[in-house]
Amino acid sequence: MAVCPNCGAQNYDGAKFCTSCGGPLPVAQPVQQQPVQQPVQQAQPEAVQIPNPQQQYWTRPSSESVPVTPAEQPIPIAPAQPVYAQPITQPVQNRANRPKSNGWCNAGLALSIIGWCTMGITAPFGLLFSLIGLIVSSKKRQPGRGKAIAGLILSGVLIFSLAISLPMVWADVQKEFERGNITNPMELIDTLDEATDKQTDYSNKYVKKIVASRWVSIEDASCMEFKKDKSFKYFVSYEDLDDNYISGNYRIFTGDKAIDMLTSSYKSYGVKKSDVQQLMSDNSAFKEDNFVLIVFENDGQWVDGENIKDKEWETACYGFLVTSPDPSLLLIDMSTDIKLSFIQEDDYEKIKDQIDPTTTEPTTDSTTEATVTEADPDAQTMGDSITGTVTLTQGKWDIWNDAVLSGSNFDSVQSRRNRETQTIINLCVYKNTYNSTALKQIADSLKTGMQTSGYSNIDMKTTTIGGFDAYEISGKATDGMYVNLWLFLDNNNKFHYITVEYFESDKASYEMVRDTYKLG
Repeated sequence: MAVCPNCGAQNYDGAKFCTSCGGPLPVAQPVQQQPVQQPVQQAQPEAVQIPNPQQQYWTRPSSESVPVTPAEQPIPIAPAQPVYAQPITQPVQNRANRPKSNGWCNAGLALSIIGWCTMGITAPFGLLFSLIGLIVSSKKRQPGRGKAIAGLILSGVLIFSLAISLPMVWADVQKEFERGNITNPMELIDTLDEATDKQTDYSNKYVKKIVASRWVSIEDASCMEFKKDKSFKYFVSYEDLDDNYISGNYRIFTGDKAIDMLTSSYKSYGVKKSDVQQLMSDNSAFKEDNFVLIVFENDGQWVDGENIKDKEWETACYGFLVTSPDPSLLLIDMSTDIKLSFIQEDDYEKIKDQIDPTTTEPTTDSTTEATVTEADPDAQTMGDSITGTVTLTQGKWDIWNDAVLSGSNFDSVQSRRNRETQTIINLCVYKNTYNSTALKQIADSLKTGMQTSGYSNIDMKTTTIGGFDAYEISGKATDGMYVNLWLFLDNNNKFHYITVEYFESDKASYEMVRDTYKLG
């Protein structure tokens, strides 16, 4: 029986091709007989009669003669011939006759690979073709089953991934369809890719921290609430968590991805990477790692329980989440540049009775302009028994009335402006009582406000003024004016807020306030 070198099947002797796989069979080689060497017969030597000297005297009778027997000759043995093994020659298979890989298997693998490059568009076909190829090639014992298995794995993993992620990005895709931004497959691929990048990573530690609690603003007591289903509510007041709020969905990005999104997908807001880097250089607590970008996709504005908005709009904010010593979240509206500092609900509950938040409602020009009233240019002091006093040792000072520092929040406000140098001094006392924790929170918020407003040379330290322990915050504005603030609590826990705004040429006015202020 002839054995096929290709598939191992047995065939009848003399067959030229395998009956199983069709491959050519090796031709049987005839066994060449080695000639057997015959022994060479050697010639028999002739007997030589030697004359006997006794014959001359006596001769044996012929009847008693003894025949001479020749000596036995050795039988020659031919040397054994060595037997050489004949080499076994494998038949060379003709490529033209080699069985081809199954076409379904080839197509399935190719479509599965293309699916990874086209956001899964061809993956279902790759899965189907690979499955058909695997079945057909197994029945017909054709090559290609490995390709079919690879196609099944590639297309299966891709389809499973899309099945999980597509519901999360479908809303974005649907919006782009409605806006007419998707007119061909490539635009669909770009939309899916961008929508996937915009998903919130809930495994990120900063995202977990933001979603874990409500956040309340120190400035206006507004409240943000994030839920894990990507919805949010922004309440106008922490004291009213029912009827007045903005609702919608949110996206949160952190770290370098947030910066990339800020300068790519949301670049229309005009915030640059250099703006973020400036904030980080001004405050050591602000790092790329805790940088956040929150996009609010608003779908309703509820006033007294009724939705007054009939269309969606977007609000994008960026800032930083500082986690120590106490968590705080600074957010800057990318459209209006309004800055708000938030603390967690539990922390706010501890200090809310000591905070009297000021309003952030839009104001008109008539309410924000300050008025100047001439005062006695020879007056020696400014202030009163509530705000404390400063001895005016230099310059001519007029009364300065600023609407921002007026209203029901204050017990008393005393302000002056220098006629020549434009230096402004404010002595303010808030009505409500505060505690040291609230004072520290306000000081941190004011420092953060300077940082986000582009101030340089920012510093905050503990000091004394008028005999009271105080926080002193200083910085230089973009127009070159220096600002110094003192915050302290008096003996009745009233919050005092003292400011001096001056140019470098009038540093003496800052020193005048620092050295001559007194209370009581």
